[in-house]
Amino acid sequence: MQLAIPLKHLGFLLPGLDDSLPPAEIAARLHAHFAFAGDITVTITEGVAYVTGDEAALAKRDEAARLAERAAKRARDGDFARAVELYERVLQLHPTLATAHRELAMSLMELGSLDAAKDALIDAIKLAPDDAWSFVVLGNVYARLAQPALAKRFQLRALELKLGDAWALNGLAAAEMALGETDAGIAHFAEATRLHPTFANAWLGKAIAEHNAGRPADTDLTLRGLFAHARAADTRDRPVFTQARLLFVEAQTALAAQQESDAFKTTQALRAEVETISGHAVDIVEEKLPAGIAGRAQMAWKHGRARHRISICLQAPPPQSLALHLQCHELTHIQLEAEARAVGLNRFFATDPATQAAALADLAPDIRRITKHFPRADAAAELATELIAGTCGLAFNVPLDILIERRLHATRPALRAIQLLSLQRLAREAADATLRPEIRKITPPKILRIACALNGLAALFLDDLSGGATDTFVPYAALDTADTSRRLWTRWQELAAAWTPAAEYTWVDEFADLLGIRVWFTWKPDPGPSATSGDTADFPPRVKEPDLTLEGTTNPELLRAKHPAAVWFLLDALKRFAAMSTPQIHALTLEVARVGQEGLDYASADKKYTLRALPGEQFSGLQLMCFMFAGFKRIAPDMDAKMDLEEPFLAALQLFNQQRGEG
Repeated sequence: MQLAIPLKHLGFLLPGLDDSLPPAEIAARLHAHFAFAGDITVTITEGVAYVTGDEAALAKRDEAARLAERAAKRARDGDFARAVELYERVLQLHPTLATAHRELAMSLMELGSLDAAKDALIDAIKLAPDDAWSFVVLGNVYARLAQPALAKRFQLRALELKLGDAWALNGLAAAEMALGETDAGIAHFAEATRLHPTFANAWLGKAIAEHNAGRPADTDLTLRGLFAHARAADTRDRPVFTQARLLFVEAQTALAAQQESDAFKTTQALRAEVETISGHAVDIVEEKLPAGIAGRAQMAWKHGRARHRISICLQAPPPQSLALHLQCHELTHIQLEAEARAVGLNRFFATDPATQAAALADLAPDIRRITKHFPRADAAAELATELIAGTCGLAFNVPLDILIERRLHATRPALRAIQLLSLQRLAREAADATLRPEIRKITPPKILRIACALNGLAALFLDDLSGGATDTFVPYAALDTADTSRRLWTRWQELAAAWTPAAEYTWVDEFADLLGIRVWFTWKPDPGPSATSGDTADFPPRVKEPDLTLEGTTNPELLRAKHPAAVWFLLDALKRFAAMSTPQIHALTLEVARVGQEGLDYASADKKYTLRALPGEQFSGLQLMCFMFAGFKRIAPDMDAKMDLEEPFLAALQLFNQQRGEG
C-alpha cells in the first residue's frame, strides 16, 4: 500500500494538522492515524506525504476479493447483517482496502448503526482521501443523524472531487431541503436527474420537495419521470419505488381536489355533447345496483325511453369527485354507441336460452366439482348461472371500458387525476372479488381464469395509463393467466390503433374466441332510428329493473329475476320426468297445481312444501313452480301456464338434451 497525500489537504483529513508543522510531527501524526493498517512508514517529499505499508499476502488479497464479491451480493439482496459479517472478514484479511470500508459503512447504515458507519467511512477516507463516494456516504450518515450542515459540507467536498456526481448532488439537495433552502434543493435534485436519469432517489427527492411545497402538478410530472426513467439497481432501491407510488396517490388526490370544479364543468360539457350526438337527454341518478357494478348506462334506444339513464351505485357511493369520473365513463359509453349507430353498425350484446345452455354445458364439470362447497346442489348451479352472466358482461365491458378510459384521458385533461384515483379504486375492488381465497374456492375454474385474464388486462391498461406509477398487475403476474392478459393487452393496443366506430364489437368477439366463451353470448341488430324520431318499434323491449323488495307469489318481476335458479330446477324436473311414466308426470303436475291454488311463495328459498308424489323430500316454492311448468309442457303443451318461465325452460331443455347427447 502507498498513499500520496498533498500536505495542503491534511487539514481536511485531520483537523489541526497542516503543512506549517515540522515534517517529523506530521509524520508521527500520520503514523498514528494509519495505525489500523499495520506496519507503515511515512516520508515527506516536496509537499507530499507518502504513507507506505506492507501489502497483504497475495493469497489473502485474493480471498479478500472473493469475500468482497459475496458481501456485495448479500447487500444487493438486502441481507445487510450477513454483508457486514463478510466485509469485516475482508478487512481482517486486507485492512487497507478502502472500498471495503466504504461498503461496510453502507451496510451498517441500512442496519441503523450510524456511529459504526461513520467510523468505517473515516477509515475509508484515510485510505482514499480522493474517493468522492466515501464523502457522499459520510454526508448521508450525517443527514441521518439530523446534522444537515455537516451533511452539506461533505457533499460539497464530494463534488469538488467529482464534479457533477449525481449521488453527491442528491445528497446536497437533501441537506439543503433540511436547511430550508428549498429552491436550491429542488434545483440540485433536478440536476441529478438530468445527469443520471435512472437514479430513482433523486427523482423521489425532487417529488417530495415539490409535494411539501404544495405543488401537486410538479410532483405528478416528476413522479412520472421517475417511473419512465428510473431503475431499481438492487433491493435497496425498492422502498424508493414503493414510497413513490404512495406519493403518486397523494399527488393525484391533491390534484383532484384542485381540479374538481373543472372536472364538474368537463362532465357537464360531455353530457351536452352526448345529448347532441345521440338525440336524447341524459338523466343521472344514484340508485341501488347489482353487486360489483359501480355505474351503468341504459341507452334510450335499448329501453324504449325518450331519455338515457345513467345510474351511479347508491349502496357504496364513491366520493363526489370520483362519481364525476363514473358519469363521464358512462356518458362516453353512450357516445360510442351513438357513433356506431351513426354509421349503421351498432348492435346489441345479448344472451338467450341457447347461449345460456351452451355456457352451462361448458361448465358442467366445474359445477360438479364445486358442489361440495354448497348446502344444496342447485345452489352451486344457481351461482354458476349468475357467474356466467357476470362473465359475459365482463367479456363485453373490459375491451370497451379500456377504449372509453383512453378516450377520456386523451380528451378530458381536467379529469385525469380523478380518473386515475377512480380506476385504482375499481381495480382494488376487482382484485378483491377475484383473488380472495374464499371466492376462488367456490368459483368454477374456467370462470375464474376468464375473470383473472380480463381483470389482468384492465390492470395492464391502468399501469400503462399511469406511466408505471401504479402496479395493479402485480397480483395477476403470478397467476397462470398472466400471459393471456399480456396477449390480450398487446392485441388490444394493435386494434385500438386502427379504431373506427363499432370496431370495438369485433374486439369482444376476438377476445371471447381466445378465452373460449364465444358461444356464451350473441348479438342482436339495432332496429335503427330512436323512438324520438318517430320509431315506436317494441324491439329491443324496454327493460325494467326487477323490484326485489316485493315478496310473495304475485310478483312477475321477481320471478324473472329468479330465472337463473329456475334453469336448474327445470333441468331437475326434466331429469326426473325422464325416469317417470306419463301418468306419474300427470299426477305430479296436478298435485303441484292444487298446492299452487293456495299460492306458492317463490320469493323464499326455504324448502317448506312436500308432495305425495315425491315422498321424503321437501321443496321450495320456485322448485314446485318449475315442476308444474315442465309438467304442463309434457301433458298439455298448448296450455298457457301463466308463468314467465319459457326462457329458462328452453335453456334447461337444451342443456338436458346436450347432457343426453341429443343436442
